[in-house]
This record gives sequence, structure tokens and C-alpha cells, in this order.
Amino acid sequence: DNMRLGLSLATNPKDNSFLACSPLWSHECGSSYYTTGMCSRVNSNFRFSKTVAPALQKAKSQTDSTLLTDATIDLQVHFEVTNIINIVDISSTLGIEPFLQVGVVQYGEDAVHEFHLNDYRSVRDVVEAASHIEQRGGTETRTAFGIEFARSEAFQKGGRKGAKKVMIVITDGESHDSPDLEKVIQQSERDNVTRYAVAVLGYYNRRGINPETFLNEIKYIASDPDDKHFFNVTDEAALKDIVDALGDRIFSLEARTNKNETSFGLEMSQTGFSSHVVEVRTVHS
Repeated sequence: DNMRLGLSLATNPKDNSFLACSPLWSHECGSSYYTTGMCSRVNSNFRFSKTVAPALQKAKSQTDSTLLTDATIDLQVHFEVTNIINIVDISSTLGIEPFLQVGVVQYGEDAVHEFHLNDYRSVRDVVEAASHIEQRGGTETRTAFGIEFARSEAFQKGGRKGAKKVMIVITDGESHDSPDLEKVIQQSERDNVTRYAVAVLGYYNRRGINPETFLNEIKYIASDPDDKHFFNVTDEAALKDIVDALGDRIFSLEARTNKNETSFGLEMSQTGFSSHVVEVRTVHS
């Protein structure tokens, strides 16, 4: 309805045809839309003879995204309500197959697959599966172990060859195996795993504890630059507030060739704002 066909026109006096362009034409790519524009040739009998969309790019990028959640997180009464909603909302925001797969791993002393990347093919199925996740608890937060488990197993079980690898780490406290972080982060870098890290500060705020050491650790876990990959929220209920921003940043990875680039370039180009007929062809921009 908002194509605005004819926003720019160019006539060809040689055959009485003309070109009508619609710079607002868009096409779907997963859960998002590219507004790339298109132009159509119309002959002297007012029939469409050819459609061109030079800025059109196929939505062929794939992303495998693993959510790594802290099973020992001190969510009190908030866990069943907010953390599950957080997982569900991230899944719903990003969209599922064929462009994105979502898996969930919960970790403490050990790590467990709640579901694998290729277990569910629709948002509805992911939402249903996430609604049944229960907090496993534990006495230790082995974040380095959880990251290594997700890197070495989660992306192998259901991961797709050539797909971008994204890991989302959600925790509310310092790890008990922090000396191992350097090694597992290096291994994640080697495997081109883009890491988003979320620090939940509820435990620190409720007890008046300085979170500086914790925040530095979570920033270290996140891929560079920190301002694109690191999040911190004041408490568990605020997890929901970061879902849209997180979804947008992961979506932006689809268009990039380098794993840590986070903005679009020519992927958002449009055509059809102006058009001109030259001697042997039509030029549109």
C-alpha cells in the first residue's frame, strides 16, 4: 500500500514507453524488511514489460543463536516470570527458521541443553518450549565452563555450516572459574562466535555491593566493542527492557561479512528516487 509507484518517472520518446519507480517497495527477510525500492518498465500500451530492483539482496544469511543462562541466578520470585519471558521475547523478536535458529543452555556447576538449535522450527514452538524451562539452581557459577560448553557442543548439535554464531550470556554474578575465561574467550574468537553479555545487577543493588569487578568480567566476556555487545540491567525485571535492542543488534549481523561489525552499509540501499533515460539504457538511483 505504501509503494508509491510513480514517485519518479522517466519517459523514452523512441518507443513511447516509460519507467515508473517505487523507492518504498520492500521485501521480507526473516522477521525484518528491506526497503530497497524497484522500478517497472511500462510499454506504449500501458502494460508492464519488465521489473528491475538493482538494490534487492536475497535474505540468505543464517544465524545460529545460543542463549546461555545462569542457573544459579538470584532471581527470587522474578525467575519464573521474567527470565522465561525474556527468552521467549528474544526468540519472538528475532524470528526463527530459515534465517535464525535458537537454542538454550542453562549452566551452574554443570551445563544442560534445554533445547538444541534445530529442535524447533517456529516461534510458536520455541515459545512453548521456553515456557517449560525450570531453574536448575546450583552452588557455583561456572561461566567459563558454560561458555566452553556452548561453544563446543551447542553449535555442533543442530548448528548449520556457514551460519553466523551468536552466544548470549545472561548472569547475575562473578564466575567461580574466572581464571579459565581467557582461554575459552580465545577459543570462541577462533570459532568466530559473536558474544553478547548481559549483567544483571539485582543481587549487587539489593545488598549494596560494588559491582565493578563483576561488570569488568562481563565486559571481558562480550565481543568488542563493548558498547555494541555488553548490556547491564538494574534488576531481573529490567531484562525485558533490553530485548528489542538485543534483537536489532543481532539482526544487523546478517548483513555484515566481518563477525563484529554491527552496522549496515550498502545493504540498506534504495533505488527509484530519480530516473533518467540516456541513449541506450535507463539510469535510476
